[in-house]
Amino acid sequence: MPVQISPEALRRTEQRSIVLQLERLMGYPMVREQVDAQKMTLHGWHYVIEDGEIHVFDVKQGAFVPASVSSHSGTGPYLQYVEHDGQIIDQDIL
Repeated sequence: MPVQISPEALRRTEQRSIVLQLERLMGYPMVREQVDAQKMTLHGWHYVIEDGEIHVFDVKQGAFVPASVSSHSGTGPYLQYVEHDGQIIDQDIL
């Protein structure tokens, strides 16, 4: 008997995959340099076919929101690196 997965669980899995892809992209030094220099922005889009909408990852809210109401949809999420005593330390995801 097949396991039933709720539409909400599927949506969250799809969105988490998008966030992970953005995080991994920011792990490439060439991408991080361009983003930090504001020469490139990254966008995470989730197509909600049933609603006919695109949801974007709004890094400031830390959530997917409809593109029509998002105030910010670029660059993120990524780990913020800070220097402490000459060493680079991972911080929270922005």
